Amino acid sequence: MPPHNPHSLPSLTLIVATTPIRTASTTTKEEITRLGIGLNGTLPWPRIKTDMSFFARVTSRPPTPGTTNAIIMGRKTYDSVPASLRPLAKRINVVITRDTSGSVRESVTTELVNMRRKIAAKAAQTQATKSEKETFDPPKEAAPADPMTDAIVTPSLGAALETLDSVYGAQGKLGKIFVIGGAEIYNATLNMGAEELAGRPVRVVMTNVVRKGAVGASASFECDTFFPLDGLHEKDGWRAVSPGEVSEWVGEEVDGEWKTDGDVEVQMVGYEKLI
Repeated sequence: MPPHNPHSLPSLTLIVATTPIRTASTTTKEEITRLGIGLNGTLPWPRIKTDMSFFARVTSRPPTPGTTNAIIMGRKTYDSVPASLRPLAKRINVVITRDTSGSVRESVTTELVNMRRKIAAKAAQTQATKSEKETFDPPKEAAPADPMTDAIVTPSLGAALETLDSVYGAQGKLGKIFVIGGAEIYNATLNMGAEELAGRPVRVVMTNVVRKGAVGASASFECDTFFPLDGLHEKDGWRAVSPGEVSEWVGEEVDGEWKTDGDVEVQMVGYEKLI
């Protein structure tokens, strides 16, 4: 059971970038739109600076001082992060794996120790520079402490949420919870039952991605990995939310308009699962 009032549990927000791909249905033979998310274990489109910076800001910005957001991912998604950036700073990195040998846990723990050393060294350098400056200038009011950098390894999504609630939530240190992939982890989240969710809202913040200036099928990128749902429609238990609601979820303005970024066009939208 959750350690505190279920209504206080943070929502589960899936963050995903997708490209629409028209294909024949395997059951009705009619055309459907599938949402592609990957190709050969990586992103199918060029690096999108606006989307990457959006992801970094939103997932690392806590809702209140003293809390830290969690990002839940599968082991392959974790491994896709550049080694020098693992685990991602100022977030609780939750890695889900079936590994029973302990090798994944050992690797993640080693990387966490190294990342904390880097953060501490940078903080010490910043403090030294600040102290030197304050010799000549009056000190300013202290800024809130940065969110923690942490990492845990769990065997399942349920175990991940239980750990987040009992270890961080019970101490009032848990901020928002984001699910960042891959497809199997998205699917597990979307298929959670009411008892497992314990009152948590389930939301999707989606970046639509198409080729710049292209139309029809040529606007999509080739994919071999897809988001578990072909669409998030009301008939399937979802509602499209306004840009204002998405802005509230992520803590910054989202206008829902298409924007150009290099060779692609992107649009950020949001959905919430109906209770």
